[in-house]
Amino acid sequence: MEYKKPSKKNLFRHLRQNVVDSHNGLRIMIEESSTFQRIYPLMLGGGLLLGLFCDFVALEYAILAGVFIVDVITETMNSAVEELCDRVTKERDDYIKRTKDIASAAVYIAHLSYIAAAVFFAVSHLTGFDWWAKLIPV
Repeated sequence: MEYKKPSKKNLFRHLRQNVVDSHNGLRIMIEESSTFQRIYPLMLGGGLLLGLFCDFVALEYAILAGVFIVDVITETMNSAVEELCDRVTKERDDYIKRTKDIASAAVYIAHLSYIAAAVFFAVSHLTGFDWWAKLIPV
């Protein structure tokens, strides 16, 4: 059966189909992505445990949540690029490998950003440096 997107003239059907398509993409990521199944539980659990141990403030949890969301977005885009590349050719192709490596770099940077933020927050608490207090002028 061929996929047919609803006409943009019918706004509600078009919006509903967009939501359904996005939900399907998220379901595929959760079911098939090893990052969603293995890495993200470790990241979330590690960040939460570190936060509880070091007594993170709400702002730090909010920053970690934001960085995590960016990480999920980059992983989703990376997976889409990899799916498309695999669809184009199954043969060994240096250009395809290079493309996939570049997309993977975005995920790597996002992972490192989450780790760096969590470590910075933990070290600042352990050393008594209240960095968030510096944001508000006295």
